[in-house]
Amino acid sequence: MKDAISYIRVSSEEQADSGLGLEAQRQRIAAYCTMKGLHLAEIFEDAGISAGKPLASRPAGSRLLAAAKKGKAVVVVAKLDRLFRSVADAANVIADFDKKGIQLVAIAEGFDMTSMYGRAMAQMASVFAELERAMIRERTRSAMSVKRLRGERISGHAPFGSDFGAGGKLVENAREQKVIARMKRLRADGLSYRGIGTRLDNEGIRPKRGKRWIHTTVKSILARNVA
Repeated sequence: MKDAISYIRVSSEEQADSGLGLEAQRQRIAAYCTMKGLHLAEIFEDAGISAGKPLASRPAGSRLLAAAKKGKAVVVVAKLDRLFRSVADAANVIADFDKKGIQLVAIAEGFDMTSMYGRAMAQMASVFAELERAMIRERTRSAMSVKRLRGERISGHAPFGSDFGAGGKLVENAREQKVIARMKRLRADGLSYRGIGTRLDNEGIRPKRGKRWIHTTVKSILARNVA
């Protein structure tokens, strides 16, 4: 009986999703191995780890790669996106497995990377997984932009120059708006972001949070208030 090792993963936002839960993945992999006559030797588990991290950078992911290269067991996953979301990461790992004779199976997609067709299909699936991830990021950025334009709350802290008013709407903070205007004048006079922060510290003007100005904070405030 040939040995198999498996990998299961959930990111923090997926913990409550039963379809992607660790136990659901574990059961699906066990059932597959039983059906195929494989001995499931070990399961590598990454809980609360984002798919944005390359497989080799994840705690259990790195151990999986080491075990696969050492024992050349069949690597079984419930779904391909448990391993990869990056096309580059998928292509590199699949190519490395291919060179070392390591078989990779993704149950949900029906991919068996023991054939050239299977490997090509796996890389195509990774392309679409990465596209989906990029689209989600873009939708999130667009939603945040709309909220900013509406003056709605998007975090637990109001940005410098504003406070939260009724209903969580942003309202201008007159004192901080004067500080922003001063920052603009100092920048126009040629001062660096660090120089502006030092000048404000020396004048006893404090940021909304913290005791001293950081040049990156000055830069972000001016970037948000370009008008």
